[in-house]
Amino acid sequence: MEEGLGLLAVAARAAATTTGSRQSPLPAFLRLPPDLRRRIYLHVGLAPWHGRPYSFDLHGRTACDRAPSPSSFRGLLLCCRIVYTEAAALLYSTNRFIIYYSNPGSLKPLRALTTRSLAALVSLKIVLNQSSCHQQTDYDGHRRCCRADGDDRDVPNYVFSCRNNHMDSHSLPLTLEGEEDKAAAIRAMMREWHSTAAYLSSHIGPGRLKLAFVCDIDHQHQQRLELASRAVDPLRLLPPLRDCHIRLCKTPDSWFQQYAHDAAMQALRINAPYFKPSSTRTALVTLPRELRLRILEHTDLITPWKEVSWSRHARCYGVFPTGCAESQGLTSPPDIHHGCQFSQCWFNESNEPWIGCFCRGRHAAFSSTCKCWVPPGPDLFLVCRTLCRDAQLVFFSGNRFVVHDYSSGVPTSVPRYSQLGQPAQGDTSTGFYPYERLGASLFLRDVVPTHCLSYLRFLELVFPPYDPRTWPQAEHPALRDWRATISWLRDKINAPGLTLRLVMADCTEDGWEPPERSSMTVPEGNAVLAAYRGILSPLKQLAAGDDGLARFYADLTCPWRWTQATIDRAGQLGGWQWEFDRDEERKRAAECEVMGGRYESLYADGILEPERSIWRVVCYSYHGVFATG
Repeated sequence: MEEGLGLLAVAARAAATTTGSRQSPLPAFLRLPPDLRRRIYLHVGLAPWHGRPYSFDLHGRTACDRAPSPSSFRGLLLCCRIVYTEAAALLYSTNRFIIYYSNPGSLKPLRALTTRSLAALVSLKIVLNQSSCHQQTDYDGHRRCCRADGDDRDVPNYVFSCRNNHMDSHSLPLTLEGEEDKAAAIRAMMREWHSTAAYLSSHIGPGRLKLAFVCDIDHQHQQRLELASRAVDPLRLLPPLRDCHIRLCKTPDSWFQQYAHDAAMQALRINAPYFKPSSTRTALVTLPRELRLRILEHTDLITPWKEVSWSRHARCYGVFPTGCAESQGLTSPPDIHHGCQFSQCWFNESNEPWIGCFCRGRHAAFSSTCKCWVPPGPDLFLVCRTLCRDAQLVFFSGNRFVVHDYSSGVPTSVPRYSQLGQPAQGDTSTGFYPYERLGASLFLRDVVPTHCLSYLRFLELVFPPYDPRTWPQAEHPALRDWRATISWLRDKINAPGLTLRLVMADCTEDGWEPPERSSMTVPEGNAVLAAYRGILSPLKQLAAGDDGLARFYADLTCPWRWTQATIDRAGQLGGWQWEFDRDEERKRAAECEVMGGRYESLYADGILEPERSIWRVVCYSYHGVFATG
């Protein structure tokens, strides 16, 4: 046997070379009824009892997704050619197989499969190079996207898990630049992949195979076109596939995204529709504007929940991850569950073993299982100035915008005091807030085009439960910039059409709360309240006068809520109602301060506060936290 072949490939080779020239009595096993033989096959692990396919590594490494070790049925496959033919047909037609490239010859186990085995094969994943989400160890243990680097801080719990469990198994993106030996190794990998695809093409039936292909390429180097072409061109040799998932880069990239999409469509033999040029001029821009806007409302410009998140760390538009995974016992609240199919697609694939992340929102990938919302690409905004303005109007007026000062993950995703540098200007009275500007200021002045500020209809500014020492105080540069931003903003927005909500986020229970909150002293709590006022007070400029804000709401978490003294008092009073009443008083005082004499109109004639945002519903529902407001 050739060195490096997995157990399954060894069995295939052995069965294929077993002589059948001698006449021998039919083994007793083959005299059993077919139904009974199938039950035996199931008992040894050739196929699953529950109908959910196993995932096998063709190199014979640790089985994936709790699949049995191939050694448990290797002897049965070596029994004789007749038994192998019957067992292999069941094995390869009911399970998923994975193969990883690591060095020359790594794809040999795939080429060692017999003609009949390949003809029965229905699901295959080929990983030439992976920078996240497709590691060999603990492959199916956690249905998560683990894009583990500094740009993924909006899901810090996932990153933490990756860095502690399997970050060492990730590879760097492919690039032909640098050392010649490395470039030669990449070229050798591509040659072997091409020969393997050619071998598969002659034995796989059309419309039968589901293929997942991963080759993470460096999207920044100049030869990315050559590498991407070498990676996907062998797919053209294959007969039409039943389904296809392709990933070409760990991070989102519009060019690679389109390349993966086109390659998948070609592998599926789905041709792009042909539009015959019309003799008359008919275009979207010739329609009445009201009709154009209505059409654009049915595009990705409107998110599934009509809510868009933006955070300092992500620096891009997104939707809050609901984390819905019914197969793992998690289900979003009913009022938002309808949108779970458009977020975190790696959670939604409940009836199949996890194939790793092919989410188009987190990677340059194409997958038929991914329906995740992503911000509309630049094409729509580059057609013409008219459509660009229409699209901007629909996007900014048709969605709520939730701006997180730090991260849009769970509320406890905050920088620790020990991780921060010196206080601004060396003055401890300004606090250890690590940034020169608030996230809200960055969003309003640097992210939203100035002419689009008047389109905003709902804006929510969220601050996490920072350590009391890290809130900006008094003359901190961030607060000075915040006051200047509000003054600049006053004549840029359509205040009578804008609802503004300020949220100082609460912690979570059951060990999720930052330790600083459970030991909050009176001076520390007062510093937090002072920071609240420093952020809140400038907003009065936006609400002043008859042309001020339409509505303003505030939710300001009590800094001492999770101290032992507060918890003991809740126990003595038989519940938290007294604390809820204090929250309501604090909320009313803040709204009165901003709205002034117009406060009473907030709730006039039965007007209710808009419902809570998705991030609050999800975080507080999953982690058992009550929310004010």
